[in-house]
Amino acid sequence: MNPITHLLASWSLAEVSGLDQRDRAIVAWVGAAPDLDGFGAIIDGATRLLGYGDPALYGRFHHVLLHGLFGALLVPTIGLAFARRRFVAFLWGVAAVHIHLACDLVGSRGPTTDDIWPIPYLGPFSEAVTLSWSGQWPLNAWPNIALTLGLLAFVFARAASVGHSPVSLFSTGAHEAFVAAVQGRWRQIQGRA
Repeated sequence: MNPITHLLASWSLAEVSGLDQRDRAIVAWVGAAPDLDGFGAIIDGATRLLGYGDPALYGRFHHVLLHGLFGALLVPTIGLAFARRRFVAFLWGVAAVHIHLACDLVGSRGPTTDDIWPIPYLGPFSEAVTLSWSGQWPLNAWPNIALTLGLLAFVFARAASVGHSPVSLFSTGAHEAFVAAVQGRWRQIQGRA
């Protein structure tokens, strides 16, 4: 799935965790972090652009390094260093990574029906437990779009009701402006009803 959808999904999970703002942010970033193993695409593009060929790092390492049990334990463990409620944030982080994996398992197919992205759950150490689903839908399929829209609806609902938004993951000022705009618009809508 799209990294933005992954971030929205893990942020939404963190919102129901009962953790403070800092730990919720950690869980949100932990849930999106498995896609860091896709940064090989940047190196692939740069080496092609510079005329050095294609090392194919993206194809070899995306969905391998951090998309499995290793990533589900490593990334939340790194988050522990920054969390206040370390063990609880770790557990929520493990759950967020597994939601990421589940989303990729069902909705990360390429453009053709046989372009399925498996999840080597024990990767990068073993391919013994490789998960795949023949019904995996393409990245741009309507279920992914519907999921993203549903997550965005949750974002707006949380901003209107409790003043939380994933914009806080990037900028406090932008978050405050976003929440103020959403809450102001929500008050206008309620006033008309």
